[in-house]
Amino acid sequence: MNTPQAKTNILLLTDCLADLTGGAERQIYELAKGLDKDKFNVTVASLECVGQAPRQLVEGIGCRLETFRVVRVYGLSGFIQGLKFFRFLKTARVDIVQTYHFSSDIWGVFWAHLAGVPVIISNRRDMGFWRKNHHAPAYRFINRWVKKIVTVTESVKKMVIETEGVAPSKVEVICNGVDVSVGRQPSDVRSLKEELGIKENELVVIHVANLKPVKGHRFLLRAFAEIIRQVPHVKLLLIGKDELNGSLHRLASQLDIANNVLFLGTRQDVPDLLSAADICVLPSLSEGMSNAILEYMAAGKPVVATNVGGNPELIKNGFNGFLVAVENVEELKNALLALIKDAGKRQAMGANGFTRVKQEFSMEKMVRKYEELFNPGSLS
Repeated sequence: MNTPQAKTNILLLTDCLADLTGGAERQIYELAKGLDKDKFNVTVASLECVGQAPRQLVEGIGCRLETFRVVRVYGLSGFIQGLKFFRFLKTARVDIVQTYHFSSDIWGVFWAHLAGVPVIISNRRDMGFWRKNHHAPAYRFINRWVKKIVTVTESVKKMVIETEGVAPSKVEVICNGVDVSVGRQPSDVRSLKEELGIKENELVVIHVANLKPVKGHRFLLRAFAEIIRQVPHVKLLLIGKDELNGSLHRLASQLDIANNVLFLGTRQDVPDLLSAADICVLPSLSEGMSNAILEYMAAGKPVVATNVGGNPELIKNGFNGFLVAVENVEELKNALLALIKDAGKRQAMGANGFTRVKQEFSMEKMVRKYEELFNPGSLS
């Protein structure tokens, strides 16, 4: 008689899990959801910011949620919660710990090593625009205990090799995934536009990102002001939490485009909103692998994005969108105008993007790559 194979116990540790609708948190949730539960017992853990909704969602997909309230990883709370984490790893017999973001990378790797976890995997999700002088040495210190470092793009992999001094063989690229299910039907799109006060003859440009400096909203607004002078029947929808205390609202007023810009804040219906878009844009100053661009492509929309980080690994210039220089208002304006004035180009590029994202960046493909990584043979 064959003995049933024991499941692998995996723990996914992140800094904050308050919002599962976007960013790395969404990727963690989708990974936890997609992993084969006949092979893996999955625990999702967070150092802070765990709300009731995330708990219900995580437990609803057959996973365990644990919280370790660390205020400072180097302080008293880091030590006390570290002991709690140590005991949990031992009791739950965790086989693999995978960490996300700096605090979890440093604190989680240290305590997982101390607890004797057989396999520790660390993530790098961006180009490190936030890093200070002490971050690289901290990563170099803990990397000795890490079996693999997962990056979301080749550009991030190159950055990790150069700044952290790790061997290329230690770094694995696993791109983010996206749900490629179909959005709203045309009749619903018309209703949605009516709800937002968008006229039938108006084109819609959408930017999905929290309002903060790195996402380049100020350059987009300046480009849009010039666009409106040539093509007045265009609306710009900005979707995301305002982290700039209304400064972008004031800039839109100063540029005399307030009537053409809708600040929608945080929304739970982003796929529906994207179905109403004619063009999508991401003028970021830095990116790892943009979930927003993946969602744009999954919605079948042409994309204008800055040529930074992993963006050129998603956007083939002239095929499914346009790449422009960072902080370049003129290039951003011209790329958007080229699509605004050419419906055929919008349709063709949107279709090309959808085909590419379905073939190369589906959520199923991402999950399968992680399952391959978690196979003991690939980590030996």
